[in-house]
Amino acid sequence: MKNYTVFWPDYSIGTDVYNKIPEICLPFGKKAVVIGGHKAMAAAKGKLISAIKNSGLEILDFVWFGGEATYENVDMLNSNPSVNEADMIFAVGGGKAVDTCKALCVKIGKPFFTFPTIASNCAAATTLAIMYKADGSFLEFYHFDRPAEHVFIDTKIIVHAPIKYLWAGIGDTYAKYYEVSVSARGAKLPHYQEMGVHLSRMCMEPLIEYGEEALNDNKQHIITDGFEQTVLTIIITTGMVSLLVSRDHSMDYNGGVAHAVFYGLTIYPELEKNHIHGEVVGFGVLFLLLIDGQREEYEKIAAFNKRIGLPTHLSDIGITLEQFEAAAEGITKDEDLEHYPYKVTAEMLINTAKLLI
Repeated sequence: MKNYTVFWPDYSIGTDVYNKIPEICLPFGKKAVVIGGHKAMAAAKGKLISAIKNSGLEILDFVWFGGEATYENVDMLNSNPSVNEADMIFAVGGGKAVDTCKALCVKIGKPFFTFPTIASNCAAATTLAIMYKADGSFLEFYHFDRPAEHVFIDTKIIVHAPIKYLWAGIGDTYAKYYEVSVSARGAKLPHYQEMGVHLSRMCMEPLIEYGEEALNDNKQHIITDGFEQTVLTIIITTGMVSLLVSRDHSMDYNGGVAHAVFYGLTIYPELEKNHIHGEVVGFGVLFLLLIDGQREEYEKIAAFNKRIGLPTHLSDIGITLEQFEAAAEGITKDEDLEHYPYKVTAEMLINTAKLLI
């Protein structure tokens, strides 16, 4: 038997979880620097300062992450005096800010804590950073061994975030179930990956049950059980699945056609300027289901997408058939498809795209 270690993401959720920062973070040192997006840090700043008051923990600075998850921004942050002085990093915001901090902390060997201010993806809980080129196009997956020391999920902050992020997070999250279940089909798996495959179903079922309710709650800034269930599914369940099904610094069974479609289309800068990651991934699930011959599931997810306004046609994400055809070969080379049970070809993708114009 091969030796392995699974590091699990600890987390707290609720309206006052920042009050637990001193208890959880002080064992790692006394000085922290906050890194994130401008809006995210503005949303969290008051609560962070209040939470550490008279605790012995000091926030040295609030630093903008640079706007894109690039190695150039990692280097920029590494040259910041506050980052060098800090004992730990507080990563605040959405996926790109958090991924930049994760890549930074792996490089400099400092512990980090994540504070998602939106529920748009599972970046806060994973051992994966999605890195981009300076022009915004996809560069690579950056894998490492340990997730954040702790994830602080403040539902009061998230429920006041723009609804588009939760909306896109739903699309990004239910994709995990379909991608994992297809990628791992027929494989003989070790315990941790088998557990991840079974857990992945919880990336889809709660969202079909609570997703619409949660979006309405977000719109009205009301925290309900359905809202919390949706947030946990997006950030924590999906993060745990990602940790379990991918090992040894590779995607393993963690991806599939839905994400490959997104990354392949980032060659068009207007895609990410006008659309959110999870929005396009949710649309990519329709490609996955049609290519895999799951017509009944396709009808279910297409109907769900229509109910909550996620894309169901290429035109909904501003991509023409001609543009998709030009990107198709690149999509087939995506790392997400390396463990697929069959070869996904450009012809398959293009023929499916013709059904989704």
